[in-house]
Amino acid sequence: MAETEDQRESEETSTDDREERPGTASSLVSRVLSRAKSLEGQGVLVGEIVTELATEIIEGRLDAGYDLTSVNLGRRFGTSRTPVHQALAVLQREGLVEVPPRKRARVATLTLEEIRDLYQIRSTLYSLMSQEIVAGATDEQIARLDEPLAAMREAVEQGDTLGYFYLTVDYRHIEADICPNQRVGSIIESLGLRIYRLRRYGLSLPNRMRTSSVDYARLREAYGERDRDLASAVTRAMMRKALTVIEANWEREPVPHSPNSRAHKGS
Repeated sequence: MAETEDQRESEETSTDDREERPGTASSLVSRVLSRAKSLEGQGVLVGEIVTELATEIIEGRLDAGYDLTSVNLGRRFGTSRTPVHQALAVLQREGLVEVPPRKRARVATLTLEEIRDLYQIRSTLYSLMSQEIVAGATDEQIARLDEPLAAMREAVEQGDTLGYFYLTVDYRHIEADICPNQRVGSIIESLGLRIYRLRRYGLSLPNRMRTSSVDYARLREAYGERDRDLASAVTRAMMRKALTVIEANWEREPVPHSPNSRAHKGS
């Protein structure tokens, strides 16, 4: 028997309980939302809508300013407007969607001023995290970074920008896990999924992936050498480089964009 809309909407099981394959957009979104408890009290259908739309925005398949009408989304996901509105509210809190007064929801647009503020905050927090890892993480914990680092090198050689992006997310999540001050990672996650949208965009720019890979390797060396000042300096330099590249390209390419994004228009 086909599952009815009411049965789907009343499903109580959270999407956090579903198993996700590591290194994919859905696993990234699920992990971040789980850490931030953004889907607590929401059903599976809301989680599915959030995950799918967040993935398309993060990967640049939906342009900034793209209209997210409840009618079209309801038709797309086979549901009423209620779970769609709930999903859009979650995405709004994550900074991926904006709802102007008396207008329909749309993919959020970030200004350069907002981006600079976000990267300043990230630089400060990740610098603190790096210092804490040097001071308090064990050698065994730090060694957990070697697996994603090796995979990142391979992704660079293969020219796999999207795969590389997800591996950097894994690297950063491991840092948060092994950092003695667990509140730092929680504060970083509170910045929302908008950060991943910016990171993916920045890494898609020319030569950024290879430069980033070298910097992550230097950061790992600083951890191994227990050099607190070097780890902090490398981290701040990484953030500065990422922001500089985005600033240089944002006016020319004002929104995270890919040629595939047009396929969603009118769907």
